[in-house]
Amino acid sequence: MSPTGTTFREWVLAQRVRATSPVALDESRIRIDVGSAVAEVNFYPYQSDLEIAEYRIVRTSGGGAIFFLHVLLDDLNRAQELFAEMVEALEDEATHATTRVLLCCTSALTTTLFASKMGDVAQALSLDYSFDAMSVDRALEEGGAYDAVLLAPQASHVRRQMIKAHPNALVFEIPGKIFGSYDAAGAVRLLMHAFRDVRAPTDAHETTRVARDLSNDKRILIITLFTMRTYSRLGYRLYENGTVTAEGAVRKPRLDYRDVEDLLETLGGHNVSVEDLDMIGIAVPGVAYRGAISLPGVVEGTYDLGSHIQNRFGIRTSVDNNCNAAAVGCYVGQDAYESVMFYRHEFGHIAGGLGTVIDGTLLKGRHNLAGEPKYYESLFAYSQDYADALWSEEGMFEIARNVTLTGISLMSPEAIFLAVDTVDDMDALHEVLTQDVSHKDGRCLLAGPNGGPLLGLPEELVPPLFVVTDYVERVYLGEMALCLQKLRDPNYRSLGIG
Repeated sequence: MSPTGTTFREWVLAQRVRATSPVALDESRIRIDVGSAVAEVNFYPYQSDLEIAEYRIVRTSGGGAIFFLHVLLDDLNRAQELFAEMVEALEDEATHATTRVLLCCTSALTTTLFASKMGDVAQALSLDYSFDAMSVDRALEEGGAYDAVLLAPQASHVRRQMIKAHPNALVFEIPGKIFGSYDAAGAVRLLMHAFRDVRAPTDAHETTRVARDLSNDKRILIITLFTMRTYSRLGYRLYENGTVTAEGAVRKPRLDYRDVEDLLETLGGHNVSVEDLDMIGIAVPGVAYRGAISLPGVVEGTYDLGSHIQNRFGIRTSVDNNCNAAAVGCYVGQDAYESVMFYRHEFGHIAGGLGTVIDGTLLKGRHNLAGEPKYYESLFAYSQDYADALWSEEGMFEIARNVTLTGISLMSPEAIFLAVDTVDDMDALHEVLTQDVSHKDGRCLLAGPNGGPLLGLPEELVPPLFVVTDYVERVYLGEMALCLQKLRDPNYRSLGIG
């Protein structure tokens, strides 16, 4: 082992995690066992005088790695910083090994049975969820370390009070049709949306079908970044001649664009030769414009990731928005429609994302801002406050209707693909798009910013609607297609970056 590797190994062995000392299994393997999860630091040779450190966390109850990352040991400060992130994830797993869920109604009687049924469903799905039932008054007084608080319909009026009583929990209403029919599976599905989890890494996946001609002789590395509620996800796939030959992913406590550089520096340990790549494509959340990323509320300012990676590794680099990439993925995944729209909105998230392909060309607009829903979603009138609509199945349906209607009016796509959490009934969405629901019982239910009514569309103007269940696959496929487009077009207007 190199002097740098030896120094880092000794440093790791000197650390303490929840009063637990790391154990050296041999010169190349260190283990930290905190009961509910086990962390490993493994060392692999890299070139002649360096090592790669592999960080891995695995739940003792099974389910695969929940943290997986490699770092080249040429910068001890960076290696120690990433070790600290692994420890943070390990401690969080030890503290929150089980997701605690509280069900509330005016009395605990009606929710006790429902909580029991939800527990049976969660167990069948191998979800680490535990359920308690409590009256509203008691829940407001006692608080408790819950990850989510689900309110029965008759208790929905105390949502804001419950948020104050449980500031670290997700608080939302169980829809009446779910609670009234004791649909425990539907309630668990809502929870899964709220704690949206893109599993990673995976050894087996069903690759999205490619219907368009994407034949090529290129080596393209696609990197994806996703922000979740409690963590971020960094993944990669190597496409050689259009076929996936290597892939991996890691969950991290927070989004950090430096992770992309760390990933590229260490992929040699996975037999991925970065210097032989024809292109690197990076799909990210936020607005990406000529390689620079703007993601307010998550990352301060603008970060020029495209130029940084291209200059650092000398490989042509493309940076695109996740939803734009997904829209292209929806386009190349079928051959029936030349103009398609893709809309993604996560349960509880302040805004969704939209991508549109018109006549085979990705619509990006000035500063790549075309169709950005966050600037108009909240302007519509809803049957409840917009902030509350984000946390209810009814509200998410109304949001999906408004964005879909706006997209049809402005761009008139031939097909619309939706990945909107809790919205999976396309027949119901189609029906409401053709109805005049602007007024009901004397109330203005849906209206524009000036109070004007939104009338239903004629039947023939509503395009086919499709549910997208493989959002991540669409992003990978679409980003690969975008890279091919830029490689084939040397005069691409943004010089291949963004």
